Amino acid sequence: MTTHRYLVVTLVLFAALTCALNFPQVAHMRDSVHDDGDPLLNAWAMAWVAHQLPRAPAHLFDANIFYPERRTLAYSETLLLPSIAAAPLRWLGAGPILVYNLVFLSGFLLSGVGTALLVRSLTGSGAAGIVAGVIFAFLPYRIDHYAHLQLQQTQCLPFAMWAFHRLLRTRRPRDGAIFGAFVAGQILSCMYYGLLLMPYFAAVCGTLWIANGGDGRTDRRAELIALGVAALVVVAVAAPVGKAYLGARKVVGERGRDEIVQGSARLTDYLGPPEENIVYGTLLAPFSRGERRLFPGFAALVLAGVGVWPRKTRTRDTADRRFVRLAYALGLLVAFDISLGFNGLTFRLLYEYVLPFRGLRIPARTGIIVGFSIAVLAGFGAARIRDRRWLVAIVAVMLVEYASWHVAIVRMPLEAPQVYADILRDNGDNPRVALFEFPVSSHDDPTYMYFSTFHWQYLVNGYSGFFPPSYIFLVNAVQNLPDSQSLHAIKSHGARYIVVHGERLLGARYDELTAELRKRPELTFVAKGPAERPGEHGEISVFRVSYAESR
Repeated sequence: MTTHRYLVVTLVLFAALTCALNFPQVAHMRDSVHDDGDPLLNAWAMAWVAHQLPRAPAHLFDANIFYPERRTLAYSETLLLPSIAAAPLRWLGAGPILVYNLVFLSGFLLSGVGTALLVRSLTGSGAAGIVAGVIFAFLPYRIDHYAHLQLQQTQCLPFAMWAFHRLLRTRRPRDGAIFGAFVAGQILSCMYYGLLLMPYFAAVCGTLWIANGGDGRTDRRAELIALGVAALVVVAVAAPVGKAYLGARKVVGERGRDEIVQGSARLTDYLGPPEENIVYGTLLAPFSRGERRLFPGFAALVLAGVGVWPRKTRTRDTADRRFVRLAYALGLLVAFDISLGFNGLTFRLLYEYVLPFRGLRIPARTGIIVGFSIAVLAGFGAARIRDRRWLVAIVAVMLVEYASWHVAIVRMPLEAPQVYADILRDNGDNPRVALFEFPVSSHDDPTYMYFSTFHWQYLVNGYSGFFPPSYIFLVNAVQNLPDSQSLHAIKSHGARYIVVHGERLLGARYDELTAELRKRPELTFVAKGPAERPGEHGEISVFRVSYAESR
């Protein structure tokens, strides 16, 4: 089977498996996400990139949240590559939730296809590639992080390794550029993984490069030129993003050691499945701890063990594959040690001496890279099994191990509440203004950000991986709104409108608050209208803030 035909077959296969294993999400693509927290943050981020890129690309990182702070897009994952790839869908009128879900599912699909292509090229077995692709595409880790779009974005990793093996064979600068493009693409898809992959690439690619020159006949100069081209591509693409992150770090600071300790894995965490797992969710529940559920499946581990086990034949082809298996086994050990965080060695050194690693809160997320190495090694194990019926049975066992109960979804409105249109009319042809939305909290702010994709005014509110000190001060200052301290804090952020969400306030708080706000001389009532779910709680009111000096 040709490579192109193999890609078509695996695309169809993994598309079908992705839909089957992500039901009912695939049945509600336009209006549903896993929850109204991180998924809305990521839907907003991709919508912002599509909005800002054709208008003011130089200010791409100056997103509309946490006003008047700058570079706020870099407070969390920027998702630049998937955002740019999906931007034409937004320009054609697709809603932010639909775009989010398409990108979300692409993480499963393309990760599986890329791993299948890689393992097929290493083993010569298309069936082994599919086995490896199933492992990496549907690791239980992905279900545990169902709300984290950025952690599904691993599609560039297997293609990067495929390109590196190609580079070693051809030693062409063009293949170096392709390798660099995929590495940069992974960085732009998920900065978290981009950082964690650097020591992994050093271990795996370094071992492969050294082994490739063992016979003394390899043109090392040509290889170095190709690798230099790859490095130039990575630096050219990733440097602007890195600069933005470092600029944001000056405002939001670093992760503390105590916080990282909580996100550092232990060996037993690799026995912990997500609670939604049908087979092991209850059985292995004692090993499941927070974001440290890293169970890769027993069938995958057995196959990886078969793949690592040495063979007795001594042909050159077998020797070359032995070095490949050794490289991925070494990468597995390095990734495993990094996932241990402060319980291991490697991450301690990286945290101490490599500045960007101080922004990583959960080293255990390196478990997905451990899973990738297991998938590749399991592919070698599958290549040793000649009977296709056994391979089909093994894949069936894996899919049973990876199956989950239906993951919860939340329906979101397809339009913003009417009051935002009232704000735009009241503001007229004036430049964009800042809105302060109340109540303010990490539960409410993601929804406000989602609504901002329909109007793109600035928000004093915000939700992200980091929170600037100005936002934390504001949250504490407005608890007794509408007292003078609260209004002073709101005005100090330059808010032009106050939006009060009655559907998010308890009891009589909304009626009492809006009545008090109407009495304040510096506020003018603008409009009120139904909330996004008017059948539940009520309405939303808008007040314009005056900055005129009092007499």
